[in-house]
Amino acid sequence: MHEALMKTIEAKMEAAGLLPIKKQAELSTRILKERLEVILPWAMEKSGMDFWIIAARENCKDPILKTLYPWDMYDSRRIGILAFHRNKENGAIRKMVIGSYSSEMESIYERVQGANESVWEAIGRIVKECNPSKIALNRSLIDGFCDGLSSTMYEQLKDALGENAAKLCDGEPLTVRWLQRVSPMEKETMKTLVNITHDIVNYSFSKQFIKVGETTTTDIEWFMRDVINRLGFLYWFGPDIDLQRKGSNVSRMFNEVILPGDLIHCDVGINGIYVQLHTDMQWVAYILKDGETEAPKEFEDLLAKGNRLQDIVRENIKVCATGNDVFFNSINTAKAEGINPMIYTHPLGTFGHGSGPRIGQYGKQEFIPGAGERPIEDKTCYALELNVSDNIKLWDGQLVFMYLEEDICKDGTVDFLYGRQEKLMLV
Repeated sequence: MHEALMKTIEAKMEAAGLLPIKKQAELSTRILKERLEVILPWAMEKSGMDFWIIAARENCKDPILKTLYPWDMYDSRRIGILAFHRNKENGAIRKMVIGSYSSEMESIYERVQGANESVWEAIGRIVKECNPSKIALNRSLIDGFCDGLSSTMYEQLKDALGENAAKLCDGEPLTVRWLQRVSPMEKETMKTLVNITHDIVNYSFSKQFIKVGETTTTDIEWFMRDVINRLGFLYWFGPDIDLQRKGSNVSRMFNEVILPGDLIHCDVGINGIYVQLHTDMQWVAYILKDGETEAPKEFEDLLAKGNRLQDIVRENIKVCATGNDVFFNSINTAKAEGINPMIYTHPLGTFGHGSGPRIGQYGKQEFIPGAGERPIEDKTCYALELNVSDNIKLWDGQLVFMYLEEDICKDGTVDFLYGRQEKLMLV
């Protein structure tokens, strides 16, 4: 199955420590330790939380645990509790495990449960000894990945903590920061993952795979899935392949045979088995007609407008601005420049639709309460997702959309993790 493509991608994955799977597991442990050292102290201090409890039971896994459990601890066994205490005087974080644990956790977490203690007796004692001011729990009205504490375990925790239960609070200010910031090692790994995603799209949107007049958009979707699965990775989104065609009033046509003159578009994101990072990208290709050697100028001009909108959004992603600030400033600038914009950019990393400020929403180009009001933070990745549209004379005034998405990182400046599409791909 397209062996040259597979060998190229596998070589990149091996160099980045993502293959074989044992190396990916080892990388995930190094990333976890780095995150606990460089991100958790910042997140706890910034949020004002000096204690954090993550409690879950088997088959009722808190989503956030995949960022805190090592590779050999996929789920809680019976009942598992992680607890973190920040020393206010020196900022040091005590990292504790109560209940179920794995061998890989031995080098990461301190086991604090006594031989004759239940998990509830242990967490009650530890909280009393640490005497924190605010205890964060994973509860949130906005994001599911910050809302992993079950109602049953909430009641059990309150009983276990006794008078200290009065210190319990929704941990969203902490959990959002913990999830949205990427560590140095994660950023470098993200670059490789984005590069691999580009390789998959470049090959799938080429004559090496597409036979014009025979291949369907669905054929490409299944080919991408096969490649991703063979690499030992997962796809969290799509792959979705659609097209636009002259004479159609449907802006995203699915399960269609690809014909000359079509604009084809992909939306695909991959993620690892043990390395909890996601990509998300959308690129566009033009299917050449007989005698054509390049795409019509109107389509290239529309892509250029999309690139300009990307730059406008990047220019507005600034620390202290909110997601809504970035959205409205970008929309207003684009419209003033004659661009017809739609922006729906979101944080990216541990989750595909990730934690942090949302910048617009597809089909809802307006103020976003909650997630849109969050401030921009440094060291955060985003899927720079947007589209521009225009009436194309070549297609008798038909409204055509240019759907684009690239992965970027706000780390001082706002840069593409591995370049962007600036020319239409040609098939």
